[in-house]
Parts: sequence; C-alpha cells; structure tokens
Amino acid sequence: MSLLVTLAAALAGASVATVLKLPAAPLLGAMTGVIVVNLAAQTAFELPMSAKWVIYVAVGWLLGQSVTRDTLGSLKTSAVAIVAVVLAFLVFGLVLAWVLQRFTDLDVTTALLSTAPGGIAQMGVIAVDAKADVPVVLAIHVLRITSVIVLMSFGLRLFGGR
Repeated sequence: MSLLVTLAAALAGASVATVLKLPAAPLLGAMTGVIVVNLAAQTAFELPMSAKWVIYVAVGWLLGQSVTRDTLGSLKTSAVAIVAVVLAFLVFGLVLAWVLQRFTDLDVTTALLSTAPGGIAQMGVIAVDAKADVPVVLAIHVLRITSVIVLMSFGLRLFGGR
C-alpha cells in the first residue's frame, strides 16, 4: 500500500508543480509530494537499491543525451570563461563548506556536498551514496536553485534580456 501512496504523492506533486510552472517541476514536485507523505504518516515507500540503480542510470542518460558534437564544439570558444567560473565555484564552495562545517553541526561530507556546484538530482544521488545528510544537502540546493531562478529573472530584465 505504501508504494501506491508514495507513487500517487510523487505524481500529484509533479503534476501540481508542472501546472504551476515551477522550476524543475517534475523533480521538485515529486520530491515535495513524497516529503509530505513521509512527514504526515511515515509511510513513504523505500526504493530497493536495484530500483535506485535504474533511476540513477536514467538520470545519467538524461544528462548524457544533452552532450552532442555541436554542444562540445560551442564550448571551445568559451573554454577560458568556463574554467574560470568552475574554479571560482569550487573555491567559493570549499570556503562555504569549511564555514558550514566549522560553525554548525554539519559533517564534512554534508557541508561539501551542500556547497558543491551541481544540480539537485546529481547532488541528491551523490549525497545518498556518500551517506551525507540528504535532506540538508537537498534543502540547500533547492534554495540555491530557486534563488538563482528568481534573481536571474530580475537580472535578465535589468540587463535587457528576456
């Protein structure tokens, strides 16, 4: 029964988030739906490792299919900027991780994964695998991505973008 309830909550959450046109709607909506079920009745269905493996493969597939010869070719002209931004993200992330680990009760793994640049799905998968505090890692990344989306929409308008 908990499998059906959890699946229904995930589908309902994803559907509502999609209708509301939220960022990363299926992912965030499904996650929210399952969180509600888990907090309300602690009945969320725990996926077996074999099912998680299949889902991780699907996430890898989705990410991998976005890389084409055209996208790789377009990276050549931006290589220096890309490397500079990645290095800045990594350095800033390490500094933030140190601050989190030093001044909160977060463990090193959770602090590092919470401040690492990456998508919610990827950081969630890595957090589970690394046995980090997954809700903390996901909460920080959800807030980061939501903030970026809101701030960038204002920034785009301010600088004349779409």
